[in-house]
Amino acid sequence: MPFLNPGGHDFASNYNLDGWGILQIIVDVVYTLLLLVLCGILWTQRNHPIIRMRKIPMAIAAVLVLHVYLFLVLIVYPLNGHFPCNAEFWIMSIYLPFGMGLFQAQNQQLLLISRGQQSLLTKDSYKPLPQGKTRRQYWWNRFVIWCESSKEQDAFEGLIAVGMLVQFLGSLLIYLISRKFNAYGIVSEGTTPVLCRRGWEWAPSIIWQAAWNFIAGPYLLWKIRMIRDIYNWRLQTTLAILAGLPGTPLWLAAVYSDKINGVSKYWNPAMWFLPGMITMQMITIVSPLWELYKGKKRAEILDQDLKAFDKKQRNGIAGANVSVTTTSTKTKGSGSSRVPMKSMEECLEGNGLEWMAFFHFCTTKTFNGENLVFLDKCIKFKTEWRKLFGSRKGSYDAIRLQMFRTAVHIYLTLIWKTAKYPINIPSHISRDLALLFQDAATRVAASRPAITRSGSNVTPWDEPADPFSAGDHPLRPMLRRSIDKGSATELITEFDLSVTNDPSDPLFNYDVPSTFDDRCFDAAFESIKHMMWEQPFQDFMKSKRHSGASSTNA
Repeated sequence: MPFLNPGGHDFASNYNLDGWGILQIIVDVVYTLLLLVLCGILWTQRNHPIIRMRKIPMAIAAVLVLHVYLFLVLIVYPLNGHFPCNAEFWIMSIYLPFGMGLFQAQNQQLLLISRGQQSLLTKDSYKPLPQGKTRRQYWWNRFVIWCESSKEQDAFEGLIAVGMLVQFLGSLLIYLISRKFNAYGIVSEGTTPVLCRRGWEWAPSIIWQAAWNFIAGPYLLWKIRMIRDIYNWRLQTTLAILAGLPGTPLWLAAVYSDKINGVSKYWNPAMWFLPGMITMQMITIVSPLWELYKGKKRAEILDQDLKAFDKKQRNGIAGANVSVTTTSTKTKGSGSSRVPMKSMEECLEGNGLEWMAFFHFCTTKTFNGENLVFLDKCIKFKTEWRKLFGSRKGSYDAIRLQMFRTAVHIYLTLIWKTAKYPINIPSHISRDLALLFQDAATRVAASRPAITRSGSNVTPWDEPADPFSAGDHPLRPMLRRSIDKGSATELITEFDLSVTNDPSDPLFNYDVPSTFDDRCFDAAFESIKHMMWEQPFQDFMKSKRHSGASSTNA
């Protein structure tokens, strides 16, 4: 059996089961199985903080839609024309541009996360719950909530969805009117299998694919040019977008130029998209898994360091292998240097400048600023609790209800499904908090209008126009930090401790659970504090040391 059939892809009656054809089938099957395994692994890890931020469902959808195209392209040569022209038209018109569109939408996640993180301190909002007396009203309210959300986050995805719809309708119209694909068309003429695959009918599919790659892609590269994250996400996005650029001009040359017909007999024109597509798929799937692997290795090193340190402390041995200072914990052989938990606790409770520097690092490089906001709110929640109950201003029930309202707001904005950036806590802690706050949170979120325009004294659960305004509503955070002319200042909001008698208040006459106290967030606080100390704070201090060394050398 020859490796290459002399006729190549010549639309003859025989299948191309030569060495080249069999190799393509093997590569197709093996790569498909590998990709499915990697997608399965990624899906099982989708709730890990490093993975969750990347919008994994859309990433996998983009990869699989592109793979349908890739799989079919790799069997074109072995089939040798035993593949209907109209089926190839739909593959080119739907799977390729749709896959590219989903891919570009998923790439926007880096930009959206970056923008959203930067608004954590200035936009303390939560998503309302859709309500409706009828099914139609419920779904209408869901649509209204999505439209409101799209103004902030998902406008580009909406644009891509519209583009996909236009692409489908345009392809359907071309399919119906062209005689190349059916007998009842009104334009073009029925022709040979070779000529069927050429002509104006194929232009829209390549135009849309080119639009995603040559307009949406470079536009995104421009928007993310200033992002410097520690996960190399920007680099990965850049490489994936650039990988998709060469395919279109190479396909055009192969289809409309006779000079490379000899190559096209064995490497059909559509295969020019494959190198870029495989690169895009591997970057999209493998990159987050690699970051997850690195994170777990670092956690293992940390665990070994702490165990070695605890063992030396218990044995009363110091010096040789473990040195403890106020700035780091080192273990011989591990090559690691850990800043102790006490340093992060001092950062959280102390100097506002240090906190703001850490917060800036979390929102621009690690993209987990919501965790730091949660820690800050918990600290201030306890501080306010002690202050109010110590001052004895107002009745016990009024103070307790006020603190419960504040706790519900923390739950809505940072923990529950209404949070735009929910923190990642163990399921048993989440269940305990749900038992305590979910009923009240449901009432509050369901009472909030789908579209929020400005603050209102009538509906105190809405967001005020100015987050730092004097008329802050009761559920705003108790303390914010800002930097003014290089100095740290604290902005403290006054609270109305009176129990409202307004029946429209979602917590009107609400019975505060007897288990509610100032320790309600302790378990979540400890979990998030350890998570933030384990990697983000270590990276932050490492960055500070590097920047300090750079400035000294300069």
